[in-house]
Amino acid sequence: MFVTVVIIQRFGREASPDFSSWDKLLTQTFKHFFKMKITLQIAAPMLLVGILAFVSCKKDEPTPTELLTTGTCWKMTLLEGYDSTNKLWVSVPVEDCEADNCFAFKTDQSFTVEEGALKCQPDDPQLSEGTWSLSEDGKKLSLSDDSSTEVGSIVELSKGKLVYELAFGEDKIRVTLVGN
Repeated sequence: MFVTVVIIQRFGREASPDFSSWDKLLTQTFKHFFKMKITLQIAAPMLLVGILAFVSCKKDEPTPTELLTTGTCWKMTLLEGYDSTNKLWVSVPVEDCEADNCFAFKTDQSFTVEEGALKCQPDDPQLSEGTWSLSEDGKKLSLSDDSSTEVGSIVELSKGKLVYELAFGEDKIRVTLVGN
């Protein structure tokens, strides 16, 4: 089909070319076709390699578990209480004895809370332990120790930041932890 179009364009429908011109035309056409084929044979694999490199370089987003367990120490930076009358969150001062505590989530789904140099209560243990779990959708975080289990909502979880909300009856608190 391609050869017919080229011949018609070159000689017109009415013309009757001599066969030496046809031979020359076919030779040039096949040379051109052969060059295109070689170019495609080289370009196609290079294009495929480029596409694969681009797709494979895309980093996977870390899972909520990876985000929690990557930071070695999470520290409380903000504590908020919900004012249901005015329907807004109110900042509550984080005391120094709370701000220096280190929360660590481990891959075996255990956690530790290490009291910093300052203790809110002198008889508080230096190290507390418990277990944690995430809901399948990664939106609920359960924390359990020997005496209780608290289930809260994850408001935000990103690299180095966890915002966790808990409800106690009508009261709600929100804790912001920063990991390092």
